[in-house]
Amino acid sequence: MDNFTTLWRRLGLRAPALDPTFHQDIIRDCFNQLVERREWSWAIAHTSIFPPVYPSTNGITASISANSYIVTLSGAYFTPDMQGKQIRLGGQVAITAYPTYTLLKYLGPTQAQLDTPWIGPDIVDAEFSVFQCYFPVPEDFQYFISMVNSTSNYRVWTDISQATLDTYDPQRSNYGNSYAMSLYDTTPAYQGTVGSVIQIDGSGPAPISTTDVGYTYPENSIYTVKLIAGGTIGTATFQWRQDGQDWSPVITTPDDESAYFLSNGVAIYFPAGNYVAGDMFAIQCLATAIIGVPRYEMWPRPLQTPYVYPYIYRKVLPDLTDDNPNLPAPIARRGDVLLEMAMMYCAQWPGTETTRNPYYDLNLARRHELKAEMLINELELKDDDTAIKNLNYQEIDYYPAPWMDGRWLQRHAIYGG
Repeated sequence: MDNFTTLWRRLGLRAPALDPTFHQDIIRDCFNQLVERREWSWAIAHTSIFPPVYPSTNGITASISANSYIVTLSGAYFTPDMQGKQIRLGGQVAITAYPTYTLLKYLGPTQAQLDTPWIGPDIVDAEFSVFQCYFPVPEDFQYFISMVNSTSNYRVWTDISQATLDTYDPQRSNYGNSYAMSLYDTTPAYQGTVGSVIQIDGSGPAPISTTDVGYTYPENSIYTVKLIAGGTIGTATFQWRQDGQDWSPVITTPDDESAYFLSNGVAIYFPAGNYVAGDMFAIQCLATAIIGVPRYEMWPRPLQTPYVYPYIYRKVLPDLTDDNPNLPAPIARRGDVLLEMAMMYCAQWPGTETTRNPYYDLNLARRHELKAEMLINELELKDDDTAIKNLNYQEIDYYPAPWMDGRWLQRHAIYGG
Protein backbone atom coordinates (compact mmCIF):
# COMPACT_ATOMS: atom_id res chain seq x y z
CA MET A 1 0.00 0.00 0.00
CA ASP A 2 1.36 3.38 -1.02
CA ASN A 3 0.77 6.81 0.45
CA PHE A 4 1.89 10.34 -0.40
CA THR A 5 5.24 9.98 1.36
CA THR A 6 6.18 6.64 -0.20
CA LEU A 7 5.21 7.86 -3.67
CA TRP A 8 7.23 11.07 -3.69
CA ARG A 9 10.22 9.15 -2.35
CA ARG A 10 9.80 6.51 -5.06
CA LEU A 11 9.70 9.33 -7.60
CA GLY A 12 12.90 10.70 -6.08
CA LEU A 13 14.68 7.40 -6.74
CA ARG A 14 13.74 7.62 -10.43
CA ALA A 15 14.55 11.31 -10.88
CA PRO A 16 17.15 12.00 -8.15
CA ALA A 17 18.46 15.20 -9.74
CA LEU A 18 15.19 16.99 -8.99
CA ASP A 19 14.47 18.64 -5.64
CA PRO A 20 12.31 16.69 -3.12
CA THR A 21 9.87 19.63 -3.04
CA PHE A 22 9.42 19.14 -6.79
CA HIS A 23 8.70 15.44 -6.22
CA GLN A 24 6.05 16.30 -3.63
CA ASP A 25 4.38 18.93 -5.81
CA ILE A 26 4.22 16.56 -8.78
CA ILE A 27 2.65 13.70 -6.77
CA ARG A 28 0.14 16.12 -5.21
CA ASP A 29 -0.79 17.60 -8.61
CA CYS A 30 -1.18 14.18 -10.20
CA PHE A 31 -3.46 13.02 -7.42
CA ASN A 32 -5.64 16.14 -7.77
CA GLN A 33 -5.90 15.56 -11.53
CA LEU A 34 -6.85 11.94 -10.98
CA VAL A 35 -9.54 12.91 -8.46
CA GLU A 36 -11.14 15.31 -10.96
CA ARG A 37 -11.02 12.74 -13.74
CA ARG A 38 -14.47 11.33 -12.91
CA GLU A 39 -17.00 10.85 -10.14
CA TRP A 40 -15.05 8.13 -8.35
CA SER A 41 -16.95 5.90 -5.96
CA TRP A 42 -14.42 6.69 -3.23
CA ALA A 43 -15.09 10.44 -3.56
CA ILE A 44 -18.78 10.15 -2.69
CA ALA A 45 -20.19 10.86 0.77
CA HIS A 46 -23.63 11.20 2.28
CA THR A 47 -25.33 13.02 5.12
CA SER A 48 -28.75 14.52 5.88
CA ILE A 49 -30.50 17.81 6.54
CA PHE A 50 -33.01 17.92 9.39
CA PRO A 51 -34.77 21.31 9.56
CA PRO A 52 -35.56 22.14 13.19
CA VAL A 53 -39.11 22.83 14.32
CA TYR A 54 -39.40 25.52 17.00
CA PRO A 55 -42.42 26.00 19.28
CA SER A 56 -45.14 28.57 18.78
CA THR A 57 -44.31 32.08 19.96
CA ASN A 58 -47.51 32.08 22.06
CA GLY A 59 -48.17 35.79 21.68
CA ILE A 60 -44.57 36.91 22.19
CA THR A 61 -43.70 39.81 19.89
CA ALA A 62 -40.47 41.28 18.51
CA SER A 63 -39.18 44.84 18.25
CA ILE A 64 -36.18 46.35 16.51
CA SER A 65 -34.97 49.81 15.53
CA ALA A 66 -33.83 50.90 12.08
CA ASN A 67 -30.12 50.13 11.43
CA SER A 68 -29.91 48.10 14.66
CA TYR A 69 -28.45 44.62 14.98
CA ILE A 70 -30.40 43.74 18.14
CA VAL A 71 -33.89 42.26 18.11
CA THR A 72 -35.74 42.32 21.44
CA LEU A 73 -38.69 40.09 22.37
CA SER A 74 -41.55 40.81 24.76
CA GLY A 75 -40.95 37.48 26.50
CA ALA A 76 -38.46 34.61 26.75
CA TYR A 77 -38.17 32.57 23.54
CA PHE A 78 -34.61 32.55 22.16
CA THR A 79 -32.34 29.60 22.98
CA PRO A 80 -28.60 29.15 22.27
CA ASP A 81 -29.27 26.55 19.55
CA MET A 82 -31.04 29.24 17.49
CA GLN A 83 -27.67 30.79 16.59
CA GLY A 84 -27.24 30.48 12.84
CA LYS A 85 -30.96 30.00 12.27
CA GLN A 86 -33.27 32.47 10.53
CA ILE A 87 -35.81 34.96 11.84
CA ARG A 88 -38.55 36.81 10.00
CA LEU A 89 -40.76 39.53 11.40
CA GLY A 90 -44.35 39.48 10.24
CA GLY A 91 -45.26 35.97 11.26
CA GLN A 92 -44.60 32.51 9.92
CA VAL A 93 -46.80 32.50 6.85
CA ALA A 94 -47.72 36.16 6.42
CA ILE A 95 -46.86 37.81 3.13
CA THR A 96 -44.61 40.60 4.30
CA ALA A 97 -42.23 43.19 3.00
CA TYR A 98 -39.62 42.24 5.59
CA PRO A 99 -36.75 40.00 4.47
CA THR A 100 -35.22 37.05 6.27
CA TYR A 101 -32.30 37.59 8.64
CA THR A 102 -29.91 35.20 10.36
CA LEU A 103 -29.46 35.11 14.13
CA LEU A 104 -25.73 35.60 14.51
CA LYS A 105 -25.49 35.61 18.29
CA TYR A 106 -27.67 34.54 21.19
CA LEU A 107 -27.73 37.29 23.82
CA GLY A 108 -30.34 35.80 26.12
CA PRO A 109 -33.91 34.47 26.07
CA THR A 110 -35.26 37.88 24.97
CA GLN A 111 -32.45 39.26 22.78
CA ALA A 112 -30.36 38.17 19.80
CA GLN A 113 -27.96 39.82 17.37
CA LEU A 114 -28.67 39.75 13.63
CA ASP A 115 -26.01 39.09 10.99
CA THR A 116 -26.73 42.42 9.25
CA PRO A 117 -28.42 45.62 10.47
CA TRP A 118 -32.17 45.91 10.19
CA ILE A 119 -32.88 47.77 6.95
CA GLY A 120 -36.56 48.59 7.44
CA PRO A 121 -38.29 51.10 9.72
CA ASP A 122 -38.61 50.80 13.48
CA ILE A 123 -40.72 47.75 14.32
CA VAL A 124 -42.62 47.46 17.59
CA ASP A 125 -44.44 44.36 18.87
CA ALA A 126 -44.49 42.50 15.55
CA GLU A 127 -45.22 38.82 15.08
CA PHE A 128 -42.13 36.79 14.25
CA SER A 129 -40.98 33.26 13.53
CA VAL A 130 -37.67 31.46 13.96
CA PHE A 131 -36.86 28.64 11.56
CA GLN A 132 -34.05 27.42 9.31
CA CYS A 133 -34.12 27.76 5.55
CA TYR A 134 -30.38 28.35 4.88
CA PHE A 135 -28.25 25.25 5.34
CA PRO A 136 -24.43 25.18 5.23
CA VAL A 137 -22.95 22.04 3.71
CA PRO A 138 -19.95 20.06 5.01
CA GLU A 139 -16.47 21.52 4.52
CA ASP A 140 -15.58 18.73 2.07
CA PHE A 141 -18.67 19.40 -0.08
CA GLN A 142 -18.19 19.89 -3.84
CA TYR A 143 -21.64 19.35 -5.36
CA PHE A 144 -24.92 17.52 -4.85
CA ILE A 145 -25.44 14.16 -6.51
CA SER A 146 -28.91 13.46 -5.17
CA MET A 147 -31.24 14.57 -2.36
CA VAL A 148 -34.57 13.05 -1.42
CA ASN A 149 -37.57 13.65 0.79
CA SER A 150 -38.03 10.07 1.92
CA THR A 151 -41.18 10.90 3.87
CA SER A 152 -43.12 12.29 0.91
CA ASN A 153 -41.35 10.04 -1.60
CA TYR A 154 -39.71 12.34 -4.14
CA ARG A 155 -36.32 13.60 -5.22
CA VAL A 156 -35.39 17.19 -4.38
CA TRP A 157 -34.15 19.49 -7.14
CA THR A 158 -30.64 20.74 -6.36
CA ASP A 159 -29.99 22.92 -9.40
CA ILE A 160 -32.60 25.69 -8.98
CA SER A 161 -31.04 29.18 -9.08
CA GLN A 162 -31.86 32.12 -6.84
CA ALA A 163 -33.04 33.99 -9.95
CA THR A 164 -35.62 31.26 -10.59
CA LEU A 165 -36.88 31.37 -7.01
CA ASP A 166 -37.04 35.17 -7.20
CA THR A 167 -39.23 34.85 -10.28
CA TYR A 168 -41.74 32.41 -8.80
CA ASP A 169 -41.69 33.38 -5.12
CA PRO A 170 -39.94 36.72 -4.53
CA GLN A 171 -41.62 37.09 -1.11
CA ARG A 172 -40.66 33.54 -0.07
CA SER A 173 -44.21 33.01 1.12
CA ASN A 174 -44.38 29.33 0.18
CA TYR A 175 -43.75 26.89 3.00
CA GLY A 176 -44.21 23.21 3.81
CA ASN A 177 -42.57 20.25 2.07
CA SER A 178 -39.41 21.42 0.35
CA TYR A 179 -38.46 20.22 -3.11
CA ALA A 180 -35.67 22.58 -4.18
CA MET A 181 -32.21 23.54 -2.93
CA SER A 182 -30.72 26.75 -4.30
CA LEU A 183 -27.23 28.11 -3.68
CA TYR A 184 -27.70 31.18 -1.49
CA ASP A 185 -24.22 32.38 -0.54
CA THR A 186 -20.89 31.35 0.89
CA THR A 187 -20.87 31.75 4.62
CA PRO A 188 -17.67 32.05 6.63
CA ALA A 189 -16.66 29.19 8.87
CA TYR A 190 -14.90 29.76 12.16
CA GLN A 191 -12.09 27.71 13.61
CA GLY A 192 -10.54 29.76 16.38
CA THR A 193 -8.54 28.78 19.43
CA VAL A 194 -9.69 27.63 22.85
CA GLY A 195 -7.48 29.05 25.59
CA SER A 196 -6.26 27.35 28.73
CA VAL A 197 -8.30 27.34 31.92
CA ILE A 198 -7.41 30.27 34.21
CA GLN A 199 -8.39 30.09 37.88
CA ILE A 200 -10.06 33.35 38.94
CA ASP A 201 -11.29 32.35 42.41
CA GLY A 202 -10.22 29.68 44.89
CA SER A 203 -7.18 27.40 44.96
CA GLY A 204 -8.50 23.89 44.35
CA PRO A 205 -7.79 21.69 41.32
CA ALA A 206 -8.91 23.04 37.95
CA PRO A 207 -10.55 21.48 34.92
CA ILE A 208 -8.69 21.39 31.60
CA SER A 209 -10.00 22.89 28.37
CA THR A 210 -10.03 20.98 25.10
CA THR A 211 -11.72 20.99 21.67
CA ASP A 212 -12.24 18.61 18.78
CA VAL A 213 -12.97 21.13 15.99
CA GLY A 214 -11.62 24.41 17.32
CA TYR A 215 -13.62 27.38 18.52
CA THR A 216 -16.53 27.84 16.10
CA TYR A 217 -18.20 31.06 17.35
CA PRO A 218 -17.93 34.22 15.18
CA GLU A 219 -16.73 36.48 18.02
CA ASN A 220 -14.20 36.28 20.85
CA SER A 221 -15.73 34.96 24.07
CA ILE A 222 -14.95 34.19 27.67
CA TYR A 223 -16.43 31.05 29.19
CA THR A 224 -16.82 30.95 32.97
CA VAL A 225 -17.02 27.69 34.95
CA LYS A 226 -18.16 27.67 38.61
CA LEU A 227 -17.95 24.72 41.02
CA ILE A 228 -21.27 24.32 42.85
CA ALA A 229 -20.62 21.24 45.01
CA GLY A 230 -17.16 20.02 45.92
CA GLY A 231 -15.81 16.51 45.91
CA THR A 232 -14.22 14.00 43.57
CA ILE A 233 -15.14 13.60 39.92
CA GLY A 234 -18.55 12.03 39.55
CA THR A 235 -19.61 13.85 42.73
CA ALA A 236 -18.60 17.49 42.24
CA THR A 237 -21.02 19.66 40.24
CA PHE A 238 -20.55 22.79 38.16
CA GLN A 239 -22.25 25.41 36.03
CA TRP A 240 -20.96 27.37 33.04
CA ARG A 241 -21.87 30.39 30.95
CA GLN A 242 -20.59 32.31 27.92
CA ASP A 243 -19.95 36.06 28.05
CA GLY A 244 -22.06 36.73 31.10
CA GLN A 245 -25.17 34.98 29.78
CA ASP A 246 -27.44 32.95 32.04
CA TRP A 247 -25.80 30.12 33.94
CA SER A 248 -26.37 26.59 32.68
CA PRO A 249 -28.22 24.04 34.82
CA VAL A 250 -26.11 22.31 37.46
CA ILE A 251 -24.04 19.52 35.86
CA THR A 252 -22.33 16.58 37.57
CA THR A 253 -18.68 16.17 36.61
CA PRO A 254 -18.03 13.04 34.49
CA ASP A 255 -16.57 10.25 36.62
CA ASP A 256 -14.19 8.98 33.91
CA GLU A 257 -12.31 12.19 32.99
CA SER A 258 -14.19 12.32 29.68
CA ALA A 259 -14.73 15.65 27.96
CA TYR A 260 -17.91 17.62 28.58
CA PHE A 261 -18.81 19.90 25.66
CA LEU A 262 -20.05 23.35 26.57
CA SER A 263 -20.81 25.01 23.19
CA ASN A 264 -19.17 26.23 19.97
CA GLY A 265 -16.49 23.54 20.07
CA VAL A 266 -15.40 24.34 23.65
CA ALA A 267 -15.09 21.41 26.04
CA ILE A 268 -13.60 20.75 29.47
CA TYR A 269 -12.64 17.65 31.41
CA PHE A 270 -11.95 17.16 35.10
CA PRO A 271 -8.83 15.19 36.09
CA ALA A 272 -9.08 13.09 39.24
CA GLY A 273 -8.96 15.34 42.29
CA ASN A 274 -10.91 16.84 45.16
CA TYR A 275 -12.71 19.87 43.77
CA VAL A 276 -13.73 22.81 45.96
CA ALA A 277 -17.17 24.42 45.90
CA GLY A 278 -17.09 28.08 44.93
CA ASP A 279 -13.94 27.90 42.80
CA MET A 280 -14.30 29.72 39.49
CA PHE A 281 -12.41 29.45 36.21
CA ALA A 282 -12.28 31.34 32.90
CA ILE A 283 -11.48 30.19 29.37
CA GLN A 284 -10.68 32.83 26.74
CA CYS A 285 -11.56 31.84 23.17
CA LEU A 286 -10.42 33.71 20.07
CA ALA A 287 -12.44 33.59 16.85
CA THR A 288 -10.74 33.08 13.49
CA ALA A 289 -12.61 33.07 10.17
CA ILE A 290 -11.50 30.48 7.63
CA ILE A 291 -12.60 29.67 4.08
CA GLY A 292 -16.36 29.62 4.04
CA VAL A 293 -18.68 26.85 2.93
CA PRO A 294 -21.62 27.11 0.52
CA ARG A 295 -25.00 27.76 2.07
CA TYR A 296 -28.16 26.58 0.30
CA GLU A 297 -31.70 27.83 0.60
CA MET A 298 -34.36 25.17 1.00
CA TRP A 299 -37.63 26.00 -0.79
CA PRO A 300 -40.51 26.00 -0.09
CA ARG A 301 -39.41 26.86 3.39
CA PRO A 302 -39.53 23.82 5.68
CA LEU A 303 -41.73 25.29 8.43
CA GLN A 304 -43.35 22.84 10.86
CA THR A 305 -42.30 19.87 8.71
CA PRO A 306 -39.97 17.66 10.78
CA TYR A 307 -38.69 15.67 7.82
CA VAL A 308 -35.23 14.35 7.15
CA TYR A 309 -33.66 15.10 3.75
CA PRO A 310 -30.84 12.60 3.08
CA TYR A 311 -28.41 13.54 0.32
CA ILE A 312 -25.38 12.21 -1.50
CA TYR A 313 -22.60 14.55 -2.54
CA ARG A 314 -19.24 14.59 -4.24
CA LYS A 315 -16.62 15.46 -1.68
CA VAL A 316 -13.37 17.38 -1.94
CA LEU A 317 -10.45 15.32 -0.73
CA PRO A 318 -7.93 16.98 1.61
CA ASP A 319 -4.55 18.10 0.33
CA LEU A 320 -1.81 15.48 0.58
CA THR A 321 1.05 16.21 2.97
CA ASP A 322 3.53 14.14 4.94
CA ASP A 323 1.31 14.78 7.99
CA ASN A 324 -1.76 13.69 6.04
CA PRO A 325 -0.35 11.14 3.59
CA ASN A 326 -3.17 8.60 3.28
CA LEU A 327 -4.70 7.87 -0.12
CA PRO A 328 -8.09 6.29 -0.87
CA ALA A 329 -7.69 2.53 -0.68
CA PRO A 330 -8.14 1.86 -4.44
CA ILE A 331 -5.36 4.36 -5.21
CA ALA A 332 -3.11 3.25 -2.35
CA ARG A 333 -3.19 -0.27 -3.82
CA ARG A 334 -2.22 1.07 -7.25
CA GLY A 335 0.47 3.63 -6.51
CA ASP A 336 1.99 2.87 -9.90
CA VAL A 337 -0.76 4.96 -11.51
CA LEU A 338 0.27 8.17 -9.76
CA LEU A 339 3.93 7.30 -10.17
CA GLU A 340 3.58 6.86 -13.93
CA MET A 341 1.72 10.17 -14.22
CA ALA A 342 4.43 11.89 -12.17
CA MET A 343 7.24 10.46 -14.27
CA MET A 344 5.50 11.82 -17.39
CA TYR A 345 5.62 15.34 -15.93
CA CYS A 346 9.23 14.90 -14.83
CA ALA A 347 10.17 13.95 -18.39
CA GLN A 348 8.31 17.00 -19.76
CA TRP A 349 10.14 19.54 -17.60
CA PRO A 350 13.39 20.80 -19.18
CA GLY A 351 14.76 22.34 -16.00
CA THR A 352 15.94 25.92 -15.43
CA GLU A 353 18.43 28.05 -17.37
CA THR A 354 21.18 27.13 -14.94
CA THR A 355 20.21 23.58 -14.03
CA ARG A 356 19.06 21.24 -16.77
CA ASN A 357 16.77 18.32 -15.89
CA PRO A 358 18.65 15.16 -16.93
CA TYR A 359 15.36 13.24 -17.04
CA TYR A 360 13.95 15.60 -19.69
CA ASP A 361 12.93 13.59 -22.76
CA LEU A 362 9.69 14.25 -24.64
CA ASN A 363 9.69 10.81 -26.24
CA LEU A 364 10.04 9.24 -22.82
CA ALA A 365 7.28 11.52 -21.52
CA ARG A 366 4.98 10.25 -24.26
CA ARG A 367 5.64 6.63 -23.28
CA HIS A 368 4.87 7.45 -19.65
CA GLU A 369 1.68 9.23 -20.76
CA LEU A 370 0.42 6.23 -22.72
CA LYS A 371 1.14 3.85 -19.88
CA ALA A 372 -0.49 6.19 -17.34
CA GLU A 373 -3.60 6.42 -19.51
CA MET A 374 -3.78 2.62 -19.74
CA LEU A 375 -3.49 2.28 -15.94
CA ILE A 376 -6.13 4.98 -15.35
CA ASN A 377 -8.51 3.18 -17.71
CA GLU A 378 -8.01 0.02 -15.67
CA LEU A 379 -8.86 1.96 -12.50
CA GLU A 380 -11.99 3.34 -14.11
CA LEU A 381 -13.16 -0.12 -15.17
CA LYS A 382 -12.64 -1.43 -11.65
CA ASP A 383 -14.46 1.58 -10.23
CA ASP A 384 -17.37 0.83 -12.56
CA ASP A 385 -17.62 -2.56 -10.87
CA THR A 386 -18.24 -0.68 -7.63
CA ALA A 387 -20.48 2.10 -8.97
CA ILE A 388 -21.07 2.25 -12.71
CA LYS A 389 -21.12 5.82 -14.05
CA ASN A 390 -21.58 5.64 -17.79
CA LEU A 391 -24.86 3.73 -18.02
CA ASN A 392 -28.03 5.85 -18.42
CA TYR A 393 -31.63 4.73 -18.69
CA GLN A 394 -34.20 6.59 -20.74
CA GLU A 395 -36.90 7.91 -18.41
CA ILE A 396 -40.47 8.37 -19.62
CA ASP A 397 -42.22 11.05 -17.55
CA TYR A 398 -45.67 10.79 -19.10
CA TYR A 399 -46.23 7.04 -19.29
CA PRO A 400 -47.39 4.89 -17.63
CA ALA A 401 -50.06 6.75 -15.68
CA PRO A 402 -50.92 7.23 -12.94
CA TRP A 403 -47.41 8.02 -11.74
CA MET A 404 -46.04 5.71 -9.10
CA ASP A 405 -44.75 8.44 -6.79
CA GLY A 406 -44.63 12.22 -6.35
CA ARG A 407 -41.52 12.73 -8.49
CA TRP A 408 -43.20 14.08 -11.63
CA LEU A 409 -45.41 16.51 -9.69
CA GLN A 410 -42.45 17.80 -7.68
CA ARG A 411 -40.28 18.21 -10.76
CA HIS A 412 -42.98 20.25 -12.48
CA ALA A 413 -44.62 22.09 -9.58
CA ILE A 414 -42.46 25.18 -9.90
CA TYR A 415 -43.53 25.60 -13.51
CA GLY A 416 -47.18 24.77 -13.04
CA GLY A 417 -50.06 27.17 -12.84
